[in-house]
Amino acid sequence: MSRKPLISPELSLEALRQQSTGKGVQVAVIDSGIDPHHPDLSGKVVRSCVVSKEDGAVVCREIDPLESTDDFGHGTAVGGIITALAPAAELVTVRVLNEYNACSGEILIAGIRWALEQNIKLINMSLATLKEKFFPELFYLCEQAYQQDAILVVSRRNLGDMGCPAMFSSVISVERGEIAEPYGLHYKTGNLIECDAFGTRVRTLAPGGGYVEQTGTSFAAPHVTGFIALMVELWPDLLAVEAKTLLKAFSRQATGR
Repeated sequence: MSRKPLISPELSLEALRQQSTGKGVQVAVIDSGIDPHHPDLSGKVVRSCVVSKEDGAVVCREIDPLESTDDFGHGTAVGGIITALAPAAELVTVRVLNEYNACSGEILIAGIRWALEQNIKLINMSLATLKEKFFPELFYLCEQAYQQDAILVVSRRNLGDMGCPAMFSSVISVERGEIAEPYGLHYKTGNLIECDAFGTRVRTLAPGGGYVEQTGTSFAAPHVTGFIALMVELWPDLLAVEAKTLLKAFSRQATGR
């Protein structure tokens, strides 16, 4: 059976939306957790892992997805954006951030490693670190993801330096650009931060069943993750480099560049 070609004259982002819902695609959300009881996320959180430090050791503990919690609200917002674009995608929450939306480098690394060990195809990381001592291990994990055909979508920091792992070529890095609507996209050839996506005054989900408007790179990245979830339904063996090619093609359609 021949593989469906990635690029064809009739393929557009609008056509992708009509052909795909993200069915059968699992997306790991490495974040602050996800509220599985939000009405808009009913049945969409299929696995839950909590990464924490216990007795001096970092532990990854899988729990019932219905017991997942989000004490800050960041991960619930991210997960809601992904499933708004890819409504049939399944979310795997990997909770690394605490109630203050922070975590140690060891916990972040353990969360990424756990997601890769589960062979989850698509991973969203709306977070970054500036602590250089963790750069080598993060680089190794991002390279490992690339080699095992996992796709990591990561946000740059909102201010100052771009942060790690956004600068690595093995990931798809995202900035909040001058994009006015959720399906807008600008792929910037030759830039370390490759994608501009919608991330300004985004209506997001809030734990407890509510909604809140938020702005930041954290909310731009899951838009790109949602696009890629639609792609992965159509091309389950999609490579990160092929995802970048499609994002670039869709960007040219939208911007004429």
